[in-house]
Amino acid sequence: MPSYPLLFSPLTIGTVKLKNRIVMPAMATNATTDGAASQQIVDYFVERARGRTGLIITEAASVMVPPQGKFARFHLNISDDRFIPSLKRLTDAVHVHGTKIAIQLSHLGRQIHAAFWGEQPVAPSSIACPVCRDLPKELTIEEIKLIIHAFVEASRRAQEAGFDMVELHGCHGYLIGNFFSRRSNIRTDLYGGDAMGRSRFCKEIIRGIKEASESPLPVIVRMNGHDYIKDGETLEDMQEIAPLLEEAGADALHVTAGVYGSYKATVAPMYEKEGCFIDLAEGIRKVVSIPVIAVGRIINPSMAEETIRTGKADLVAMGRALIADPNMPLKAMSSKSEDICACTGCNQGCIDQINNSMMAGRTEPVTCLVNPRVLREAELTVDRTNTPRNILVLGGGPAGLEAALTAARRGHDVVLWEKEPALGGQFKLAGTPPGRESFTDYIRYMDRQIAKAGVQVMLNREATADTLSKLSPHAIIYALGASPIIPSFTRGKSAETTTAWSVLRGNIPDGRRIAVIGGGAVGLETAHYMAGKGKEITVLEATGTLGSDMGAIVSFYLRNILKQAGVNILRNTVVQDIFHGKIVVLQEGKERLLNGFDAIVLALGARSNDTLVEDLRRIIPEIHVIGDARKPRKALEAIAEGFEIGIRI
Repeated sequence: MPSYPLLFSPLTIGTVKLKNRIVMPAMATNATTDGAASQQIVDYFVERARGRTGLIITEAASVMVPPQGKFARFHLNISDDRFIPSLKRLTDAVHVHGTKIAIQLSHLGRQIHAAFWGEQPVAPSSIACPVCRDLPKELTIEEIKLIIHAFVEASRRAQEAGFDMVELHGCHGYLIGNFFSRRSNIRTDLYGGDAMGRSRFCKEIIRGIKEASESPLPVIVRMNGHDYIKDGETLEDMQEIAPLLEEAGADALHVTAGVYGSYKATVAPMYEKEGCFIDLAEGIRKVVSIPVIAVGRIINPSMAEETIRTGKADLVAMGRALIADPNMPLKAMSSKSEDICACTGCNQGCIDQINNSMMAGRTEPVTCLVNPRVLREAELTVDRTNTPRNILVLGGGPAGLEAALTAARRGHDVVLWEKEPALGGQFKLAGTPPGRESFTDYIRYMDRQIAKAGVQVMLNREATADTLSKLSPHAIIYALGASPIIPSFTRGKSAETTTAWSVLRGNIPDGRRIAVIGGGAVGLETAHYMAGKGKEITVLEATGTLGSDMGAIVSFYLRNILKQAGVNILRNTVVQDIFHGKIVVLQEGKERLLNGFDAIVLALGARSNDTLVEDLRRIIPEIHVIGDARKPRKALEAIAEGFEIGIRI
């Protein structure tokens, strides 16, 4: 019996037969060429098609784009016939591998800044998005008809470009979703009011596409099952709309959740449970007879199989899972699930990269914490070397592990030294607080993979000039990480003072009242960890911003978690001195004494452990310094550097 028999059974959407039930949903890449599908995008999707994905849905393609807007540089564009050739190259390349491909047709509506869009945004009603805040223009009937025509024309181009179907972007608060929601649609004409009126815009697009298609073109509607925001649409509301879309001709429904500003993020981070939106798909499936696609942190084939087996959905969308491991379906169907590199839900390389790029006005392609090859598939290949070498990797944190694994897969003889009794480094510490267990899972995955690749691991082995002088490797990869910064005002003054790293290793301070100095990622995560141990926590942050080194979504979730846990946050609080459980701080230019703490935890950043580098160069000239040993940053950069040195060395 094959592994995951239901997941790898065929299914038909409209007239198109899929070879399995795994869907790669639409996710932005920032890798277009002025709206056209770049070779990077082609290579990226081909990699997932080669890995046996059943259906690929491209990132959102704009059906209307103001030529003067900056937005046109960031997303696929299907608003003109000139985009057909690049899209045809994409579909032809994907079809070689027996995978079907759809394009998502999109209009952003009010969820875009006017300066970025190039003109005033539009919406069913003149109500501003609470995040973007630019007041949109209320669409006239004539303008609505023009946009419907733009969607229909876009579907005609999609069919000419060889797409097997189209998906309408009717979720996450964009234009079609604006019409669905009474929060953004207060019209009193045919396009507002009850569910029949609010769904009319989408229904007319579906019917227009069907009528204009020379041959049957299946239409998927991606819709919210819940908006998760005050006065937004609920599952019960969307259960009224779903059958109307089916009646209009929709061939499948793809059920997601959230809008800009919702208390559940549209791209669910690690703090959300796996499969967090599956129940919404189940609710929609109860009221329609067409296939339903579930989404929401479905990161492993076991959950995907169970979702289908229990009748909660007909297909599963596994977006970030396929970014993390393009061969996930192939490994699952080959009984090699233990070799799947799972998405951690960190969001650092995907949605954080998108948000940061758009805020900065640049177009930096997405990447992935655990897969540095994303959108560099043709450039970064792990080829066997013709000249195997003896490589010594110092440090078993994320940078060292990735470097060791990649070098070993290329055929080098790799030995890894780690001074601790277990692998993982700071990544192991990062997986300690609740909700961050996926980091620990990643370390376990890497432990298995380096063993399979033949890396010789030596734990409890500290690197010194003396111990290394007796060795003769061809090269050293120096990944000894960093150590916590200890400010001078704390040294020798307080026995109650410790570091966040020590706490995350399990050395919980005695006493109840604990101060954490530093409101960056490490400080907030440590506060979360100790709050769960029954401690009364106060976080002191020198600036006005918490989690400035974190992505917006993860930071939002963690700040809410800390608020619910009763953690006290003091912003703009600069620590001047510490003595006997007392802290002298500067707030608004005035000195203040905070006392009564049983322990003080330092989370003030890190310094590179690079003191051995020059001594080692005199012994072994070829040394490659990577990760935090080079410069303290995120694991995203550390793993990328480990991979790149692994394929170069």
